Amino acid sequence: MPRAVVNWTNGDQRQLSKRGLYVAQACDGATDFDSVAFLPVHRAFLDKLIEEGIAERCECGDSIDACQQYREAENPRLNGLQWAITGLCNLHCRHCYMEAPSGRYGEPSFEESLDLIEQFEQANVHQVSLTGGEPFVRKDLLDIMEALAQKRICVSQIYTNGLLITEDLLAGVRKIGFSPVFQISFDGCGAHDYMRGAKAIEGGVIEAIRKVRAADFQVIVATSVDRTTRDCLPHTYELLKGLGIQFWRLSPPQERGNWRGAMTGLSLEEEAEAYEPLLRRWVEDGRPISLQLGGFFRGAGRDVSVPDQDPRAQHTPDSYDCGACRETPCLLPDGTLLPCPGYTDTAVQDRMPNVLRDGLSKALNQPFLRTMLDMKKGDLLAENEECAVCEWFAECGMGCRAIALAETGNLMARDPVACDLWKRGYNRRFAECTGAAT
Repeated sequence: MPRAVVNWTNGDQRQLSKRGLYVAQACDGATDFDSVAFLPVHRAFLDKLIEEGIAERCECGDSIDACQQYREAENPRLNGLQWAITGLCNLHCRHCYMEAPSGRYGEPSFEESLDLIEQFEQANVHQVSLTGGEPFVRKDLLDIMEALAQKRICVSQIYTNGLLITEDLLAGVRKIGFSPVFQISFDGCGAHDYMRGAKAIEGGVIEAIRKVRAADFQVIVATSVDRTTRDCLPHTYELLKGLGIQFWRLSPPQERGNWRGAMTGLSLEEEAEAYEPLLRRWVEDGRPISLQLGGFFRGAGRDVSVPDQDPRAQHTPDSYDCGACRETPCLLPDGTLLPCPGYTDTAVQDRMPNVLRDGLSKALNQPFLRTMLDMKKGDLLAENEECAVCEWFAECGMGCRAIALAETGNLMARDPVACDLWKRGYNRRFAECTGAAT
């Protein structure tokens, strides 16, 4: 829907009907809601806006700021962007899809970053996740965040390896007015240094998690799972539970970037065997944190503070293929706009638009990218007739396009990993571990 009212400080948004837009636009400090132009249904909607703190009563003649006015963009609606503000990094991770620290994708200058932020404002981007590379290698990171704040664009997440985080930087983020979720990479007790291509850094990452939690920011920990890290997962779980994180996200590395040709990847069964004891322990402990185990399981913790989507969405031929790609595409440091980070270093990357060259609004309307963003499940079913009669289609939805492309070389093929998860009974198996009905 093209109409919404947005809280820029936290990224919260409320979709508006035409009637809702009519009322919201009238909240301009000069409109009398007791006039005959407003019916009881309009005043009831106004009362709801006031009750939720979206609007407030004022004296007639009070003015509103420019950022409070309705603004229409020349592009399809976005929820936000994943913005890789640098391709540089202080580590040499074995599974980095950006191929850091080589700097393959460069880094926009501060002036280019300011120009991009202007474009974000014009395209009605109201929140960004900052990633890299490693965002904290940029000495001007807080300046970039300040420029986003001036445009009323929320920083909702920061993806980081944690090693460059200081109390002063965290205080600077808070002073600007942001409360982002920090996603910190940690590949497990005793395995982290090896996976990250550096020595004696594991303790520094653990300390970084403590610093971020002490500053009262939420933390997601992302762990890459292969033959090197799987045996340390139980110990890692106990550590993270004690650190008070909100969400632990585990997944295998993808065959992209530095991970191409790696020999320590797990089969689907090996991955399942690594996850099952964790899931049982998590249930026994009363679900202390939110948990994602690859494509096998995703569950909310008992005190949910990080949004968690239901993976059992019922797909239909009219469903869009990927809502995340449609609403939150990925911008690489060199200006390439992708549907999501999963398309980095894939066969379609060279066909994508460049925002530094073309501008964001124009890039969002580029035909090839638009075809991918607007793709529906019915388009995929037309290419995969066997999926139309599969009993698992409504749950599986033919999986992820980026994984399908990586595994088969065909963007329109079914995702063989998702297919195996459902047809081979893995999802039922993991549901039984939680005592859930299937």
